[in-house]
Amino acid sequence: MNHAKRWFEAVLDGCTRIAIRFSPFVLLLALCYQSVFAQVPIMVNMQGQPNPVHIGNLTWTVHNDGTGNDETMTARFQFVGGWGGILDPLYDFRWFQIINEDSDPNRPAWFNPATQQWEQPNLPYTDPPSGGWDYEAADNSPYYEDDAGFGGPFDFNHWHTERVDSRFEDNPSTGGGHHVLFKTFLVLVRHGANSFSANQQDFVKLAGFSWRLDGPIDITKIGQINPTREKSKIQQALPNSGFQNWNSLQWQNVTIVPEPASLLALATGVAGLLSLRRRRR
Repeated sequence: MNHAKRWFEAVLDGCTRIAIRFSPFVLLLALCYQSVFAQVPIMVNMQGQPNPVHIGNLTWTVHNDGTGNDETMTARFQFVGGWGGILDPLYDFRWFQIINEDSDPNRPAWFNPATQQWEQPNLPYTDPPSGGWDYEAADNSPYYEDDAGFGGPFDFNHWHTERVDSRFEDNPSTGGGHHVLFKTFLVLVRHGANSFSANQQDFVKLAGFSWRLDGPIDITKIGQINPTREKSKIQQALPNSGFQNWNSLQWQNVTIVPEPASLLALATGVAGLLSLRRRRR
């Protein structure tokens, strides 16, 4: 059992003892349990608003099936403050993943369009690469989930609830004694366009986290990363994986433009709530 798991169990055990001993404060157990999860606010620059604007939260954690045979990294971006109804019809919140380290010499291969050969991509590389792995096909967009309509359990619509959230899940494995270092990003593109800028191939990095897989299935070392510092690695990973001429943008350098009617509806709703609170007081 690794140190991360021992720490996790110690936290839960300590919280459980406190909650049992002080039964009036049983909610402390839930608070302690939540403390092991990571959460960061998602900020954007928005036209016509005091910037930056907090539009939602990104959370991530590791799930274990209880048997020791399956660990799964999961993440969720959830809108707050009514921004889902305003932004989701105009933009897609997707996932992008790269692998910075992979010590397994038997890692998967992909069909390199440049060489017309099945081969292992150079590090760093995207997961999945263009066209997918030798064991699982994918589309030709750089995102972790497939575009809507491609088919299969990794379709974008399968991991997205309109105006509510976008979700991520990965349960990889590798050879015993080997490790893989993943970096996963929440990214922004225009709705149905697969790209943020018109006539370009790019996406906006909103936030990210790193995690490590130790063979065969042990997931550890979860932590927030600064997407700005990962730009060079991403720019290497994209062409290494068949995504030529793609680019990643920083959220601080772009401004999203909501529909004025949607902003008016949000402002009216907030004003109505404030008025109702005043009357109740």
